[in-house]
Amino acid sequence: MNDTFIKGADISMLLEVEECGGKFYDNGKQGDLIAILKAYGINSVRLRLWVDPYSEDGHAYGAGTNDLPRTIKLAKRVKEVGLSLLLDFQYSDFWADPGKQTMPKAWRGLSYDELNKKVFDYTGEVLDRMRNENCYPDLIQIGNEVTNGLMWPVGGEGKWENIAGLISSGINAARA
Repeated sequence: MNDTFIKGADISMLLEVEECGGKFYDNGKQGDLIAILKAYGINSVRLRLWVDPYSEDGHAYGAGTNDLPRTIKLAKRVKEVGLSLLLDFQYSDFWADPGKQTMPKAWRGLSYDELNKKVFDYTGEVLDRMRNENCYPDLIQIGNEVTNGLMWPVGGEGKWENIAGLISSGINAARA
Protein backbone atom coordinates (compact mmCIF):
# COMPACT_ATOMS: atom_id res chain seq x y z
CA MET A 1 0.00 0.00 0.00
CA ASN A 2 2.82 2.43 0.77
CA ASP A 3 4.16 2.28 -2.80
CA THR A 4 0.85 3.33 -4.31
CA PHE A 5 -0.61 5.58 -1.62
CA ILE A 6 0.08 9.28 -2.21
CA LYS A 7 0.85 11.22 0.94
CA GLY A 8 1.22 14.79 -0.18
CA ALA A 9 1.30 18.44 0.69
CA ASP A 10 0.83 21.64 -1.28
CA ILE A 11 3.94 23.76 -0.77
CA SER A 12 3.22 26.35 -3.44
CA MET A 13 3.82 29.22 -1.01
CA LEU A 14 7.16 27.92 0.27
CA LEU A 15 9.43 30.34 -1.61
CA GLU A 16 7.37 33.32 -0.48
CA VAL A 17 7.39 32.12 3.13
CA GLU A 18 11.18 31.68 2.96
CA GLU A 19 11.61 35.12 1.34
CA CYS A 20 9.64 36.60 4.25
CA GLY A 21 12.06 34.99 6.71
CA GLY A 22 10.16 31.80 7.45
CA LYS A 23 12.26 28.93 8.78
CA PHE A 24 11.38 25.30 9.46
CA TYR A 25 12.47 23.09 12.32
CA ASP A 26 12.38 19.43 13.23
CA ASN A 27 12.93 18.76 16.93
CA GLY A 28 14.64 22.13 17.29
CA LYS A 29 16.97 21.66 14.34
CA GLN A 30 16.50 24.02 11.40
CA GLY A 31 16.14 22.32 8.04
CA ASP A 32 14.68 22.41 4.57
CA LEU A 33 10.90 22.00 4.68
CA ILE A 34 10.86 19.57 1.76
CA ALA A 35 13.42 17.29 3.42
CA ILE A 36 11.52 17.49 6.72
CA LEU A 37 8.28 16.55 4.99
CA LYS A 38 9.97 13.59 3.31
CA ALA A 39 11.41 12.43 6.64
CA TYR A 40 7.86 12.30 8.02
CA GLY A 41 6.50 10.21 5.17
CA ILE A 42 5.36 12.73 2.57
CA ASN A 43 6.04 11.21 -0.86
CA SER A 44 4.42 13.77 -3.17
CA VAL A 45 4.20 17.53 -3.46
CA ARG A 46 1.58 19.62 -5.23
CA LEU A 47 2.54 22.91 -6.85
CA ARG A 48 -0.06 25.23 -8.33
CA LEU A 49 0.81 27.24 -11.42
CA TRP A 50 -0.71 30.60 -12.33
CA VAL A 51 -0.26 32.15 -15.76
CA ASP A 52 0.69 35.72 -14.72
CA PRO A 53 0.28 36.40 -10.99
CA TYR A 54 1.17 40.08 -11.26
CA SER A 55 -0.98 43.18 -11.53
CA GLU A 56 -1.02 45.32 -14.66
CA ASP A 57 1.73 47.47 -13.09
CA GLY A 58 3.90 44.45 -12.22
CA HIS A 59 3.11 43.95 -8.52
CA ALA A 60 2.86 40.36 -7.33
CA TYR A 61 -0.53 39.28 -6.05
CA GLY A 62 1.21 37.23 -3.35
CA ALA A 63 0.04 33.89 -1.94
CA GLY A 64 3.10 32.27 -3.49
CA THR A 65 3.29 34.24 -6.74
CA ASN A 66 3.28 30.90 -8.51
CA ASP A 67 4.50 31.82 -11.98
CA LEU A 68 6.50 29.38 -14.07
CA PRO A 69 10.02 30.44 -12.97
CA ARG A 70 9.11 30.14 -9.28
CA THR A 71 7.28 26.87 -9.86
CA ILE A 72 10.33 25.44 -11.65
CA LYS A 73 12.58 26.57 -8.81
CA LEU A 74 10.42 24.69 -6.30
CA ALA A 75 9.93 21.70 -8.60
CA LYS A 76 13.70 21.26 -8.86
CA ARG A 77 13.98 21.17 -5.08
CA VAL A 78 11.17 18.61 -4.88
CA LYS A 79 12.84 16.38 -7.46
CA GLU A 80 16.28 16.72 -5.83
CA VAL A 81 14.85 15.31 -2.60
CA GLY A 82 13.23 12.44 -4.54
CA LEU A 83 9.55 13.26 -4.09
CA SER A 84 6.94 12.96 -6.79
CA LEU A 85 5.46 16.15 -8.16
CA LEU A 86 1.88 17.03 -8.99
CA LEU A 87 1.60 20.19 -11.10
CA ASP A 88 -1.75 21.98 -10.90
CA PHE A 89 -2.47 24.08 -13.99
CA GLN A 90 -4.98 26.60 -12.62
CA TYR A 91 -5.31 28.46 -15.96
CA SER A 92 -5.78 31.71 -14.08
CA ASP A 93 -3.57 34.51 -12.79
CA PHE A 94 -4.57 33.85 -9.18
CA TRP A 95 -6.72 31.50 -7.10
CA ALA A 96 -9.16 29.41 -9.11
CA ASP A 97 -11.98 27.72 -7.19
CA PRO A 98 -15.73 27.10 -7.50
CA GLY A 99 -16.43 30.75 -6.70
CA LYS A 100 -14.01 32.23 -9.20
CA GLN A 101 -12.42 30.94 -12.37
CA THR A 102 -10.94 34.15 -13.70
CA MET A 103 -9.56 34.16 -17.21
CA PRO A 104 -5.83 35.04 -17.35
CA LYS A 105 -5.37 38.72 -18.32
CA ALA A 106 -3.47 37.85 -21.48
CA TRP A 107 -6.18 35.45 -22.66
CA ARG A 108 -9.18 37.74 -22.24
CA GLY A 109 -11.21 38.26 -25.37
CA LEU A 110 -10.12 35.04 -27.02
CA SER A 111 -12.80 33.03 -28.77
CA TYR A 112 -13.49 29.47 -27.64
CA ASP A 113 -11.34 28.06 -30.47
CA GLU A 114 -8.50 30.51 -29.73
CA LEU A 115 -8.69 29.68 -26.02
CA ASN A 116 -8.56 25.95 -26.73
CA LYS A 117 -5.39 26.48 -28.77
CA LYS A 118 -3.92 28.72 -26.04
CA VAL A 119 -4.57 26.07 -23.37
CA PHE A 120 -2.96 23.39 -25.55
CA ASP A 121 0.06 25.55 -26.43
CA TYR A 122 0.58 26.92 -22.90
CA THR A 123 0.34 23.48 -21.30
CA GLY A 124 2.78 22.03 -23.82
CA GLU A 125 5.24 24.91 -23.43
CA VAL A 126 5.20 24.60 -19.63
CA LEU A 127 5.77 20.86 -19.76
CA ASP A 128 8.54 21.19 -22.35
CA ARG A 129 10.28 23.77 -20.17
CA MET A 130 9.96 21.58 -17.09
CA ARG A 131 11.31 18.59 -19.03
CA ASN A 132 14.27 20.71 -20.16
CA GLU A 133 14.84 21.85 -16.56
CA ASN A 134 14.79 18.23 -15.30
CA CYS A 135 11.76 18.76 -13.09
CA TYR A 136 8.97 17.18 -15.12
CA PRO A 137 5.85 16.47 -13.05
CA ASP A 138 4.77 12.92 -12.24
CA LEU A 139 1.11 13.93 -12.08
CA ILE A 140 -0.71 16.77 -13.79
CA GLN A 141 -3.92 18.43 -12.64
CA ILE A 142 -5.83 20.18 -15.42
CA GLY A 143 -7.71 23.07 -13.82
CA ASN A 144 -8.48 23.58 -10.17
CA GLU A 145 -11.83 22.94 -8.53
CA VAL A 146 -13.65 23.08 -11.86
CA THR A 147 -17.13 22.07 -10.69
CA ASN A 148 -18.43 25.44 -11.94
CA GLY A 149 -16.23 25.56 -15.03
CA LEU A 150 -12.93 27.23 -15.74
CA MET A 151 -11.74 30.38 -17.48
CA TRP A 152 -15.05 32.20 -17.18
CA PRO A 153 -16.99 33.29 -19.17
CA VAL A 154 -15.92 31.00 -22.06
CA GLY A 155 -15.81 27.94 -19.81
CA GLY A 156 -18.52 29.19 -17.48
CA GLU A 157 -21.11 27.21 -15.58
CA GLY A 158 -23.55 25.46 -17.86
CA LYS A 159 -21.21 25.58 -20.86
CA TRP A 160 -20.39 21.91 -20.45
CA GLU A 161 -19.11 21.34 -23.99
CA ASN A 162 -16.74 24.29 -23.66
CA ILE A 163 -15.57 23.12 -20.23
CA ALA A 164 -14.95 19.59 -21.49
CA GLY A 165 -13.16 20.91 -24.57
CA LEU A 166 -10.85 23.17 -22.55
CA ILE A 167 -9.99 20.38 -20.14
CA SER A 168 -9.40 18.05 -23.09
CA SER A 169 -7.00 20.57 -24.63
CA GLY A 170 -4.91 20.51 -21.46
CA ILE A 171 -5.00 16.72 -21.29
CA ASN A 172 -4.08 16.37 -24.97
CA ALA A 173 -1.13 18.74 -24.55
CA ALA A 174 0.08 16.74 -21.54
CA ARG A 175 -0.10 13.55 -23.60
CA ALA A 176 1.78 15.05 -26.55
